[in-house]
Amino acid sequence: MKIILTGATGFIGGEILTQCLENTSITSLVILSRRPIERVLSHSKAKIIIMENFKLYSESVIREIADADACIWALGTYDGNVEVEVDYPTAFAKAILQGRRGGGKFRYVHLGGAFTEEDQEKALWWLQAARKGRGLGEFKMKKFAKENGCEEYWETFIMKPGGVLKKDSVAFLNWAIPNCIIRGDECAASMIDVALNGAEQEIVKMDTMVLKGKSLLGR
Repeated sequence: MKIILTGATGFIGGEILTQCLENTSITSLVILSRRPIERVLSHSKAKIIIMENFKLYSESVIREIADADACIWALGTYDGNVEVEVDYPTAFAKAILQGRRGGGKFRYVHLGGAFTEEDQEKALWWLQAARKGRGLGEFKMKKFAKENGCEEYWETFIMKPGGVLKKDSVAFLNWAIPNCIIRGDECAASMIDVALNGAEQEIVKMDTMVLKGKSLLGR
């Protein structure tokens, strides 16, 4: 299976990258990145495409990604930057459509968040810009297939983790703030599973992610 990955230099994306490289069901991995990633430069199944602008896709890049089976979109911001949260994934999706019409379903897996807000008019007491920016990105990608007439061969899944932390921090925080924290490796494993196999619901909530992640990791 051929997978596209963005955000591979981030905390969650880096864990997704590690697990993708180890997963034998993934035979080809295309990484869209602003800069080289040293540990994958010589990996046999990985290819890095350097993107100077995530809103512009050349014909050569479109040819590289058009035959992929799925994308894990882990590129995002902490401040809800609308260009990154909305314009970048929308431009990517349109580039895929430009090179691919028909055929098997393309599976798009979007890293959202448990506390995001799609309603841009709603007043929020904390992290308003970040939660609304990411929420708007989720909303736009949920509507993408219908608005672009590609529902027959495009499916979107929105992943909704809460706080994503390194495994050493999770045990204490889950005791202090129950059901709000997920380990980074569990988050990554659950997202890869959705990219490979899909999910029952378009929105994959954190409790489902934790259970699936633990199961996949043998916990």
